Amino acid sequence: MRQKVIAVCACAGALTLSACDYVNGGNMAPSETSSSDLVPPGNSRSVSAPSAISPAVLRHKTCEGLLSRFDGIRRDSGQPGVDRAVDDAINGFHTTPDWAVLTDDQRQATIDGAHDAGTGNCP
Repeated sequence: MRQKVIAVCACAGALTLSACDYVNGGNMAPSETSSSDLVPPGNSRSVSAPSAISPAVLRHKTCEGLLSRFDGIRRDSGQPGVDRAVDDAINGFHTTPDWAVLTDDQRQATIDGAHDAGTGNCP
């Protein structure tokens, strides 16, 4: 039994090592890789440009995006629950990829939009 396990592991190791250089249906050395072979990781996403949206529009979009969630919390937990959810949302903004490219005015507009959604009214 031990010999079979060792044989299977050896075969798997040999197949794994031979597949290391296999790219696009053939063996390619790293120096032969073209820019078309390089792709971003699957979990990456594009980040919007700071100048692409005005602070007023960003405030409204943020409010609209959070409004239904906050309305549900308001029905279940009342305004104190909404106040906690607003604080949680604002504290989570800085962890998003977009936050780093926003201007100070856009950041403030995003925070204001969260507060607007907390009141239940998006201007």
